[in-house]
Amino acid sequence: MRKYFYFVFFLALSFKSFATHIVGGEIELIQLKNPSPGMTHEVILNLYFDAINGDAAAEDISLTLTFIQKSTLGRVGEATCQRVSRDFIKYIDPTCSKGDLKTMLIKYRAVVNLTAAFFSDPAGYAIVWERCCRNVIITNIAKPGDAGMVFYTEFPPITTANSTPHFKDVVADYLCINQNFEMDFSASDADGDSLTYELITPWAGYSSRTVTNPVSIGRSSYPLTTWADGISLSNVIPGESPLEIHPTRGILYVRPNKLGLYVFSVMVKEYRKGKMIGLTKRDFQLKVVECPINLPPQVMVKNQNSSVFFNENEVVNIKKGDKRCFDILYLDPDINQKITITARGVNFDAQKIKLPAVSNVVVQNADTLRSTFCLDDCVITNNNQPAEFIISVSDNGCPVPQIRHYRMRINFEDAVNNRPIVSTSLTDIPTVMYGDTLEFTVFGKDIDLDTLSLTSAGRGFALSNLGFSFTPQSGVGSVQSTLKFIPNCAAVLEKQILLDFVARDQRCGVSSQSAYTLPIAVRSQPNNAPRVLTSLSDNTVEVILSPTEPTEISFEVDASDSDNERIELIGIPDGFDFTNAMMTFENKEGIGNVGSRFIWAPVCSILNGQDSKEFVVNFRTQDKACEQKQDTVSVKFLLKNNLAPANPLAQYNTFTPNEDGINDYFNFGDIPENNCNRQFVRFEVFNRYGKPIFTTSDRNFKWSGDKEPTGEYLYILHFTDEVFKGIIHLIR
Repeated sequence: MRKYFYFVFFLALSFKSFATHIVGGEIELIQLKNPSPGMTHEVILNLYFDAINGDAAAEDISLTLTFIQKSTLGRVGEATCQRVSRDFIKYIDPTCSKGDLKTMLIKYRAVVNLTAAFFSDPAGYAIVWERCCRNVIITNIAKPGDAGMVFYTEFPPITTANSTPHFKDVVADYLCINQNFEMDFSASDADGDSLTYELITPWAGYSSRTVTNPVSIGRSSYPLTTWADGISLSNVIPGESPLEIHPTRGILYVRPNKLGLYVFSVMVKEYRKGKMIGLTKRDFQLKVVECPINLPPQVMVKNQNSSVFFNENEVVNIKKGDKRCFDILYLDPDINQKITITARGVNFDAQKIKLPAVSNVVVQNADTLRSTFCLDDCVITNNNQPAEFIISVSDNGCPVPQIRHYRMRINFEDAVNNRPIVSTSLTDIPTVMYGDTLEFTVFGKDIDLDTLSLTSAGRGFALSNLGFSFTPQSGVGSVQSTLKFIPNCAAVLEKQILLDFVARDQRCGVSSQSAYTLPIAVRSQPNNAPRVLTSLSDNTVEVILSPTEPTEISFEVDASDSDNERIELIGIPDGFDFTNAMMTFENKEGIGNVGSRFIWAPVCSILNGQDSKEFVVNFRTQDKACEQKQDTVSVKFLLKNNLAPANPLAQYNTFTPNEDGINDYFNFGDIPENNCNRQFVRFEVFNRYGKPIFTTSDRNFKWSGDKEPTGEYLYILHFTDEVFKGIIHLIR
């Protein structure tokens, strides 16, 4: 069994009695701006009730509306609405009410929770309530006492934020035979959606005398009422001008010629971005009665200070410089009535009609009254069409005011807005050298003498970033300003620059503009590359490293520029760091000439155990011209370890210290020079008991044996990386 979801549940009283009481009404669904938890919308049913012919006992205390899913026609919920107010309709003039005709507006209300789980179908939803019966005295439908009524509203899924249209309250329930009747039957829309109006045949639905309030179910259509003989949708209320409704303004108009009570139905459709998203149906009834004759006001319009009146709908031409003021002459044949004058623009903003307040002016005699109105200088229409507006003169007659509409169409000969003109004082496309200054005047002119502004902009850049200065100007008719250009290096690099000058007029909030594009070529001065040299005769330096006596490398680096521009001199080590290598060089900057000294005293540790290592330093000079040029010299440093041939160490180990001049002492000859890998430390001699008897750090020592006896002695030769041992034979 299908489940139904009840948003608000109330105990409702059910009436079985039959009555002829319903005049009309409609359903509204309003999205809450500050919803409470679990409540998203307010649903209202406005019911117009015949308080004279209706049965008061049949007035519902509460009623239950049904929510229908349009795509499936299935019921998706209900809302039980309680009666919240009951008031007689309010006439524009309270004295217009009639003792034998009283229409009451009864409002029913509930707050509901429409969740996305049940109300997200793109096809939308409907709210329905059916009730019987209509007034038995209705003239324009057959068997009105058996005809029910369907209250019906459609709305989009709740994923589309929306409130349904809200009809204005009805201000009259009768009209006078053979007299014009005009009533605002329009609705407003809180979401700003577009609304259209049309008369439709009233729906009868499925209620009846026996089932006055059936449970509504989803239906694709509902039975219609049957028009009485001679009645159709084209003459719902018959007359010299049958009932009609303006399709976009919702104004009802009729001039009836038959007495009776007439029911009619209006459908308002709601559009958003050209797509219909909802509709609401409202039924109502109007009674045509005999009334005292109430003639509409009369109105004529002419140019101020002229005696010739315009023919209605003629196009009035206003020349440039002519006053835009007019006289309205009006009168009302019905003495002591009150007159009100309003104006509505058809194709322009009515606020630009300067109409003095004319409201409830009492007509005391048959004299013609006068009022003056003017059109603002800024009345503008699309495509230079004539300005069209309607002057409405209304009285305070019953049941609604009698209104005389006067339509005017005015053509302004000066409506065309000519584009302003932009020009400069230049005679040719300029070329500017770096270091020079370009200065010229830019002019803006408007032949219409409108308010004018003059601006400039760089094509793809800010003016100040490339050295431009320009002050925007404004004035009436003509303006001028000076552009000054001192190109900087960024401008030189662009080579060609595009400037846009725009003159824009302002007429009544609408602007017209013209643009002038100026190309400017930018050139740099000729630029010679600077030179960099060292004081070395050969830019390859070879150094044999000594562990004890460091070798200092020192030379000058000089840079010069024949253009005498500012230059910089920098040292760039190739793959290493100056500080880690303990090199000293200070980068310098100056004008024309600059120099700096390079100093380096490399030590063995920089070889990191290798026999040789190469270092390269690039010395670069670069000028500060816009199109920079540079020169580089590279110095190569080749560091080597002192790899002397190895000493065989003691080619002999026997000596005879007998002072015969032959082999009188012991030494090793020339011990190899110290290098980064090996350095001599000391030489020691020990006797057979391990006692040291000779020690020296002199690499050129001579041991004569001292007073030691003949025998074998142990020697030890110490180097930083190795120790050598051997036997010495001493013979005496």
